[in-house]
Amino acid sequence: METKLRYEVGSTIGGYRVDRVEPLENLKGTYYELTHVPTGARHIHIEAPDDSKAFNVAFPTVPKDSRGVAHILEHVVLAGSERFPVRDPFFSMTSRSVRDFMNAMTFSDTTAYPFCSRNDKDFHNLLEVYLDACFFPRIEESSFKQEGHRLEFEQTDDPTSGLRIKGVVFNEMKGAMASSQAVLGRSIGKALMPGSTYANNSGGDPAAIPDLTWQDLRDFHATHYHPSNALFYTYGDMDLPTLLGRIEELALSRFERIEVDVSIPDQPRFTEPATFADVYPLSPEEDPSRKTEVLVAWLTTSQADPFEALSLEVLSQILVGNAAAPLRKALIDSGLGDALATGSGYSDSYKQAVFGAGLKGTDPEHAEEIERIVLETLARLVEEGIDRELVDAAIHQFELHTREVTNSGFPYSLRVWFQLKAAYLYGGDPYRALQLEADFDRLHAEVSAGPFFEGLIRRHLLDNPHRARLVVAPDPELETRQQEAERQRVEGVEASLSEDEKRAIVAETLALKEEQETKQDLSVLPTLEPTDVPLDIEEVALEIETINGATVAFCPQPTNGLSYVALQADFSGLDERLKGLVPVFARALSRVGAGEYDYVGQAVRVDSYTGGIAAFPHLRRRADGSIEQAIGLNTKALVRNHKPFMEILRDVLSAPRFEAGRLRDIIAEQRVQTESAVIYSGHAYAAMLAGAKLTPLGALNERLNGLTGLTLLKDLSAKGDDLSELIADLEAIAEHVFRGGNLHICVTGEERSLGELRDLVAETLSVLPGDATPGGDLPEVEASERFDARTTSVPVTYNAKMVQTVGFGHPDSAKLNVLGNYLKSHYLHREIREKGGAYGSFASQNAEGGIFAFMSYRDPNVARTFRTFDEAVKHAIETDLDPTEVKEAVLQSLSQVDPLLSPDTKGRRRFFDDLAGYTREEQARFKEALLSTAPEDLSRVAAEHVAQGRSALGSVGNAQKIEEANAELGGLFEIGPV
Repeated sequence: METKLRYEVGSTIGGYRVDRVEPLENLKGTYYELTHVPTGARHIHIEAPDDSKAFNVAFPTVPKDSRGVAHILEHVVLAGSERFPVRDPFFSMTSRSVRDFMNAMTFSDTTAYPFCSRNDKDFHNLLEVYLDACFFPRIEESSFKQEGHRLEFEQTDDPTSGLRIKGVVFNEMKGAMASSQAVLGRSIGKALMPGSTYANNSGGDPAAIPDLTWQDLRDFHATHYHPSNALFYTYGDMDLPTLLGRIEELALSRFERIEVDVSIPDQPRFTEPATFADVYPLSPEEDPSRKTEVLVAWLTTSQADPFEALSLEVLSQILVGNAAAPLRKALIDSGLGDALATGSGYSDSYKQAVFGAGLKGTDPEHAEEIERIVLETLARLVEEGIDRELVDAAIHQFELHTREVTNSGFPYSLRVWFQLKAAYLYGGDPYRALQLEADFDRLHAEVSAGPFFEGLIRRHLLDNPHRARLVVAPDPELETRQQEAERQRVEGVEASLSEDEKRAIVAETLALKEEQETKQDLSVLPTLEPTDVPLDIEEVALEIETINGATVAFCPQPTNGLSYVALQADFSGLDERLKGLVPVFARALSRVGAGEYDYVGQAVRVDSYTGGIAAFPHLRRRADGSIEQAIGLNTKALVRNHKPFMEILRDVLSAPRFEAGRLRDIIAEQRVQTESAVIYSGHAYAAMLAGAKLTPLGALNERLNGLTGLTLLKDLSAKGDDLSELIADLEAIAEHVFRGGNLHICVTGEERSLGELRDLVAETLSVLPGDATPGGDLPEVEASERFDARTTSVPVTYNAKMVQTVGFGHPDSAKLNVLGNYLKSHYLHREIREKGGAYGSFASQNAEGGIFAFMSYRDPNVARTFRTFDEAVKHAIETDLDPTEVKEAVLQSLSQVDPLLSPDTKGRRRFFDDLAGYTREEQARFKEALLSTAPEDLSRVAAEHVAQGRSALGSVGNAQKIEEANAELGGLFEIGPV
């Protein structure tokens, strides 16, 4: 198909000059590079027949210290602007939009403001707000104090109650820097690029954040957020002159070109390797053994060359990408650690790419041995050569993922930006970064011509002295030292204050509080009306049949040459002991051997012919109130690989090979990763602790996916290789669940390929028993007067309150959904984030589960937050709610029930929703119920369901904060370690 090029190079569109026009055959579209002549702003536009429209403006931001100027500015920029002088237009727009994505991101050397929407009016509304926020923010001192840092007395109006440092980013970064992963991630820049912007913490070091001034912030914006330093990106089916005209009218026409120096010099090369050590906080009660991370890292090549970058990414996949990868295998087989270290593999977070390899779950004394293993393994690969099968499998993985058009993780319209980001930022060719087919052809030719990847190892790693050995170890005394340093700092400031200065702090605090309390006139913000949102639910074609007892749906979709299989296997009939092992079984299933292949051979086989296999516990409350208990499995492949693809699936289902040594490594890795996840997703674990006290589904979910599951992993890790009982249990699970009558399968692919797939699915299922195993019910949950809290080494907390309400089929379920969005946007955000200093707060109704949830994230408070949750409900009951705010909550709810789907997920979602009773008709009814919600409905459902529903609390985080709150709350919590 020939792509029509609509504009010629050298032509002008308003103030823009067209610098480059190229076809994008894989997207059936056109690539444009443009320059806004008066300002020098650069713009890449991808014209594609896609209703998902994307915008991003990125600014190279190169902080010269760790005071967090780029990160705090990202927050403050979104806190009111010239045309939209309200306190928080960014968060206000979340309830006035049906966007598919909306955020702001601070990277190590860039700040980006992306959004995308399928609604044309919504896209242009967000465009207005984003442009005004970025180029004309108010940057008020009060916003700086709220988002960055401020001094405030413990009792806001009492200057004798003790001074404290508060601020959203200040608290966020305390939580963010409390893990070995975060510290090691920051240490890479310090170790390999000392003296550069990458040696600084762009997010902000809590010890340095209080040194940042309001004027510093304003100055940084003036230089870094000028159009002359802006890199625009747009994507979708849009009229280009109209789009560019709006950007020019709303922002660029008010600027003239300036010189902005955001250059990042190439790092001077080391003449010999370096060593670097750092520490992270650990509770004194925790055992520090095997909690160190060791990484051997190299500074490699500039990312401006897409082929060199692609080659190193493929090399990374070869070396550490799967269980058969030789460097990964050598490290894991050493027994010196439990999982690959943070930073292992290729990293594109810097101008010059980094490659690393190492172990976490180790001890400092093993650092030299780990480095020796890395270097000797690389040397052996160069000398003996890399197995061609590994090379081909790695290249296949990149080719498959390059071809795939999916909205998983990020909308595809923004995934394209991430693909060209490095070349765009660092002076490369962004168009070439999108034309990977040519680079893959070159890569195949280079591999065929000789030892290509061996040469890369020699050039970029073995003969490259720009290397560092990083050791990040736990320090049980670090948090105490940090707290003491903060205390001394604050006491020093307090001792120097005059009475007038103390009164001034009180006055500023009260003024900020009054500003936070003041109702904003949000009418200045653009908005959608609920009538702008279509109520129809897309109809998806499915052909459903029974094959050897299994219910199989075939879904034709334009998948760009890929085929997808999504499978659910019922495990409800397992006894309770075996159910507890389902997460271990699911994780092991895609990582052990199968059929004739051991785990190494199976790993190569999977990477050679599929896009990977993901297995996981799947729990869901059906519309009739019963509980789905299934093992989910998702996999995909290119059409040309259908036969080996289905043979792999056959062996995984019928003949998994559970071996003690491999299981030991899988369990250790799963344990370490779960421990790490608690630091970043503590609110989810707190919610599971609370939910376990309410419903059978909640109890099983916490047991499988929560901290109880982590305890099981710790117990299994302690067994070492003594896993014969576990192997027997896993084999029993496989025999029980993988039977035709237990299976529901959705197969998605190009229509022309579904016939072949149907035959192969039948062949695959023919090796399984065709019957079903009897199902089982979950035990009821006993009422409890006390709740669970878990402590870990973080200076913040994550809090959750869960309330049992009504399910999807109840007429009030949709109203509760709106109530959640109303409370999140119009109460909790102000009380928990703006006043309380937490990074985030949430309220939501899980319509399927019949649970209303309150949560806080990276929160310096516990008891205050739980009181706020209760006060939020009281507010909804006793206040005359603003109809406009309720309308916005309705709009937000409508957008949530119509997520952006891609061809690979449309059929899967429809099939499994229908099986669970959530049919198109029921979902349409739910949307109509959302649309009819009035203010009085929210007051009523808050009173009838949330205020009176059975509730439970959960908290995860800092031990001192939780213990103090427990005393204040009358001992509600049973406290234990994570």
